[in-house]
Amino acid sequence: MIKLEYLIILLLATIFLKLFNKNKNKIGSFLHVLDVPVKAKIHKRITPLIGSFPILILSIIVLIYFSFIYKNQDTTYILLCSYLFFIMGYLDDRYGLNAYLKLCISIIIIYLAINAFEFLIIDKIYIQTLDKFIVLGKIKLFFTILCILLLINALNLMDGINGLASGFASGWMLSLSLITNNEQISELFFILSIFTFINTFQIIRGHYFLGDSGTLFLGCLIGLSTIYIYNKQLIAGNLIDIEKIFIFFMIPGIDMFRLFLTRLLKRKDPFTRDLNHLHHILLKNFNLNKTLFIYLFLFLSSNLLSYYNIISAWLIIVIYLAIYIFFIFSYKKKFEKTS
Repeated sequence: MIKLEYLIILLLATIFLKLFNKNKNKIGSFLHVLDVPVKAKIHKRITPLIGSFPILILSIIVLIYFSFIYKNQDTTYILLCSYLFFIMGYLDDRYGLNAYLKLCISIIIIYLAINAFEFLIIDKIYIQTLDKFIVLGKIKLFFTILCILLLINALNLMDGINGLASGFASGWMLSLSLITNNEQISELFFILSIFTFINTFQIIRGHYFLGDSGTLFLGCLIGLSTIYIYNKQLIAGNLIDIEKIFIFFMIPGIDMFRLFLTRLLKRKDPFTRDLNHLHHILLKNFNLNKTLFIYLFLFLSSNLLSYYNIISAWLIIVIYLAIYIFFIFSYKKKFEKTS
């Protein structure tokens, strides 16, 4: 049952969001984060990149509120690390940082963060299909950093149409709130998930965009928290297999892999902007709402099938990989003709 104080926090946050939205252009101008339309983008008007600020402010308020109730400092640590990514994302939105500079800074932040907190390192993974653990040993730091970087980049690449990245982030956070046995983490993610979902409607309407400050902040927060929850559940004897985690992030991950591979084969910079993402291809064939629905359906259905063990994890992966390939090859020709 939802606690009364959380309903009050969400109500006040929603009222703040209304006021925030009314002053969006002034706020964007004041912060110097306005997205100007260029060839590699699909929007036609200057739009503020401030969609992450309401989420950031709410997370700080909730964190302060929780500090009077809980003694656990783990959540504080994870959020503070994520705030560093928010700052880097804001600087990128404002000044347009070099992609490789961001990558280097990201690696340093993640390395320092996980090296100082053992519960943020993936030491071993459980493969349900084989019913075995794989101990990562000497490569555990590299593997952990790689996983977090891949998630952050996958979320960043999804931020190409209104509401997609924030919608997925909301779904991920809600899922994390359900699978963890840590009360503080569960309550934090539940509140942030609901508010991010409400904020997503403002982004869908094009009032403002999430921006790199949002994708980097939420990507780091979700990545670190997933590892933290995985390790805590492991200690408690509630195993979360690697197949479920892969399915959790499968859809944006597959698209990121295809994009990077395609760009490399064409001898292009893998971080180059283009309109070759799955959501761009779908948007050329469907409208925004239908595109978002397709993504949401794929995300929810694959995770429900996995969560309730309705069919095997590998069969889910094969089915949804086939669906992904179908969308790419069935609609890409039409997409290329109209581009």
